[in-house]
Amino acid sequence: MKLSINLASRRHLNQQVLKLTISCIIVLLLLILAIQGNTYLQNRQQALQYQVHLDSLQEQLRGKLPKRLTPEELANQRQAYKQAEILLQRDAFRWTALFDRMEGLLPDGVSLGSFNPDYGKSSLLINGVAKNLESLQILLDNLQSAQFNQVYLKNQGEVDVDNGRGGKRKALSFSISLEGVF
Repeated sequence: MKLSINLASRRHLNQQVLKLTISCIIVLLLLILAIQGNTYLQNRQQALQYQVHLDSLQEQLRGKLPKRLTPEELANQRQAYKQAEILLQRDAFRWTALFDRMEGLLPDGVSLGSFNPDYGKSSLLINGVAKNLESLQILLDNLQSAQFNQVYLKNQGEVDVDNGRGGKRKALSFSISLEGVF
């Protein structure tokens, strides 16, 4: 098989297909240009809306700048802040956990009457009644082993209590101070 090339002949191009293809490409490019132009205009319009909204918010912020406080007003606000902080600190303490802990430490023959907290010193004053000195000593030993910072027996006295049958009997009243509770 022998190939021969005739350089004198013209190449035959299908001009209609070529024109149709180029026309389709031009229409496609114009369509893409129109879509991109539309997207650009929408983004520009949205950016302008955001800028107007941002300007509005900045104007509102300028109108609500805090006024200058006098030293007395500043001192009053600091005092109010400290009081609120103390109240929040008191409210954050879990009393039920302390009561549960005390119930586990309380021996037979001892009843607690009141809990008086001192948040400033982080201490708790407990008042109660013990059946005898041995029960009171067991309570003090239990409190010492319960990892409170300090346990102090503030006062102790003898009182008459109801024995449950209409009579009276002698018991020990006491006050114990616990530090490091809060």
